[in-house]
Amino acid sequence: MKLFLSYQPFIGLAFTLMCVLATACSDSIAEPDEYLTRAVQVQVQGELPNKEGITVRMTDDKGTVFTQVTDDKGIATFKVPVGIYDVVVSHVSQPEDGWRTVYNGSASNVAVMQEGDCNVSLTLTTATASAIIIRELYVGGCQRDDGSGWFYRDKYVIIANNSDQRVELPGLCLAIATPYNSYSLNKNYDESGHLNYENEGFVPAASSFWYFQDEVVTFEPWEQKVIALNGAIDHTLTYSNSVNLARPEYYCTFDIEHYNSTAAYPSPSELIPTSHYLKAVKYGDQLESAWPLSNTSPAFFIFTPPEGMTPLEFGNDASNVWYDEGRALATFACRRVPVENILDGVEIFSTAWEEASKRLTASVDVGAVYMTARHGHSVERRIDEAESERQGHTVYLDTNNSTTDFIEREQASLRD
Repeated sequence: MKLFLSYQPFIGLAFTLMCVLATACSDSIAEPDEYLTRAVQVQVQGELPNKEGITVRMTDDKGTVFTQVTDDKGIATFKVPVGIYDVVVSHVSQPEDGWRTVYNGSASNVAVMQEGDCNVSLTLTTATASAIIIRELYVGGCQRDDGSGWFYRDKYVIIANNSDQRVELPGLCLAIATPYNSYSLNKNYDESGHLNYENEGFVPAASSFWYFQDEVVTFEPWEQKVIALNGAIDHTLTYSNSVNLARPEYYCTFDIEHYNSTAAYPSPSELIPTSHYLKAVKYGDQLESAWPLSNTSPAFFIFTPPEGMTPLEFGNDASNVWYDEGRALATFACRRVPVENILDGVEIFSTAWEEASKRLTASVDVGAVYMTARHGHSVERRIDEAESERQGHTVYLDTNNSTTDFIEREQASLRD
């Protein structure tokens, strides 16, 4: 079956997490004590076809994870030490025609008290997940051979078809949200502590985005596309800790008309056909010589243009402008990308900074994955072991939650 995403838009992708603490157990919280435990019942609610067998996770402030599954009434029963917990559910339905339904919900700062038991009511919201996912993102660079520092112009992303069906997309675009670093001051939150664009159903594509030249982008079953986000050359010839991005099947971001940094974008390897070059759409009068993709902590996402528009038309649509921080200056111009057109996203936080704020909305990515830059690390999706066994092929976890779905690799996969 062919999937034309522009004609079959996602349904229910935009959603808001809701959680209600049903009862408080005491007026005071005891100091955490691993020997003092209390019962916690988590009631899962929402439009679920079956409430039984859903995995619920409780994580304390030390990172200890407790896991239980729900019974036929949607109740997961825990016995955990007193303390403060985050409760998370990320449940994915079985695939159907290349699509999955994702059920997400979370509650933060759940207090398990010294006296009494606790009940938590967790209302799950739904999203439709695409078969096309971000499998790996490598942006942090590596150490130079002579010990003089790090090299970071060898970034790449791998986009994969996570299904056994052929998928056709009416265009495919790469974007980043703002601010570029997770630890930068984020002025796009409202007084209630929510992203001010979340309820409007879009994510801002900051500065510019890249798009495939093909009018229709096709993924064969299980196909993966490697895209060099900087130099599409063999970097290992200069830096042995780097990666080889000079292969004929690879793609690359290269548009010297808009980004003229030869350090960031040397001429691609002659092995890569020019039809594999992704082009850029820049907004306003930004003067960057290279796409401002963070080396430490980007919020990266992929999308298709809205129905009836090409990527170029969408990028040049001045009526769709949104300004970062509310500052109506060309430097702060973004484009509103409807969440129903976003195929996938990954939010990365830096291990070097305690401060971090979300930029992707909960409907795109409810969590985040931490990454250490400068040492050849990447972030990659975990394998869904159960689905892989059922399909007889490697299937990647996809719950719209980077905390659950991604892991930090100590070595980028293209070096394996």
